[in-house]
Amino acid sequence: MHSDQPHHSLGPSDPPNPLDSARHPDGASASGRSPADGVPLPPPRGPGGTEPGGPALTLTNPTDIIATLPYLVGTPPDPGIVVLAVRDKGVHSAFCGDLDRLTAAGDPLARAAVPVDMAVAEGCTALVVVAYGPPERVTPHVDRILSAARGRNLAVVDALRVTGGRYWSYTCARADCCPVEGTVVNVDSSTVPASAVLHGIVPVQPLSAVTAEAERVREVLRPVHGLERAAMDAVAEEVQARARRLLEQGMRGALTDRGLSAVLAAVRAERAGRGPTGREELAWLGVYLGQIRVRDEAWARITAEAAPAHQELWGRVTRHLPRHQRAAPASLLAVAAWQRGDEPLAAAALDVALAADPGYSMAVLMSRALAWGLPVERWREFTPRWLRARSERPQE
Repeated sequence: MHSDQPHHSLGPSDPPNPLDSARHPDGASASGRSPADGVPLPPPRGPGGTEPGGPALTLTNPTDIIATLPYLVGTPPDPGIVVLAVRDKGVHSAFCGDLDRLTAAGDPLARAAVPVDMAVAEGCTALVVVAYGPPERVTPHVDRILSAARGRNLAVVDALRVTGGRYWSYTCARADCCPVEGTVVNVDSSTVPASAVLHGIVPVQPLSAVTAEAERVREVLRPVHGLERAAMDAVAEEVQARARRLLEQGMRGALTDRGLSAVLAAVRAERAGRGPTGREELAWLGVYLGQIRVRDEAWARITAEAAPAHQELWGRVTRHLPRHQRAAPASLLAVAAWQRGDEPLAAAALDVALAADPGYSMAVLMSRALAWGLPVERWREFTPRWLRARSERPQE
């Protein structure tokens, strides 16, 4: 890799490259060995996975890799990082991290290895990494990913940086295949787009369109206002005062028990079409969700089947509560929307949660998952560990 920033390149101790797919124009692969026949790329179902069967595209060099990313993740974010996880000599999963969003969700370097962990969990054996942006911004993240890959015995087919219309390889140390000035990205020379059109494969919805959707769903989250706002705030203040008195009397356990019963009853009622709408009911739900145990019990019950009811319930609670109480219900709303595949609503709900409490741990965790495009099928890995093992409360 020829870069204007120090980096940690792969060494001889790294696992052997199983695909030899990142072939350069002169016929040499990024690893310097003779190329194979290329990597079969199944058509994607979106970030986080690919659909089995159907037509496949073949990637034979870095230009092909760059040219195919719109069919996997849409327009890659800049600055951002795309990680392709390889299993059985084909691309199994695609993870796309927007560095601006990852930064907003906390220290992005602390979670840079998330796609590596997910790739290992899915039985993948190799990675392809493509970073977009200036080296000083993206190289630390690539270094962290490559280090994590080495630690988890994942091979790296190639790791590229795309900056200003040129690409460099982090795994190449040869001037003949990786010139110091980089290589011009010429997607017109790739057969991937034409092959995709031939097979009826279209690019994923671009990130800009998703952002526009986020603006739309913010309207769905607009808080109640006017006379209703004033009345709701007054009720919420009184309910919070009553809850504080209980805590001052050493009755936290009783408050938690009441909260567990009330929240699970509210979910059951919502699923039956009789969800709570009264101001005091909504205010107490806001108080109960302030107890982490209560919130976590609700979180673990947001399955795909129950997600519509949770979305309705926690959306209503979020709109009615005062701003300082919205972090918990907005985070639960985000999980429900994520379960339903409504990523714009999930992102907007997390914005509300973090505006209410910038350090709210659940919102930070979910923001990282969403920013990396992690598959919702693995949602239980984001629930509290104790709750995955057991819960004394019946499942909804």
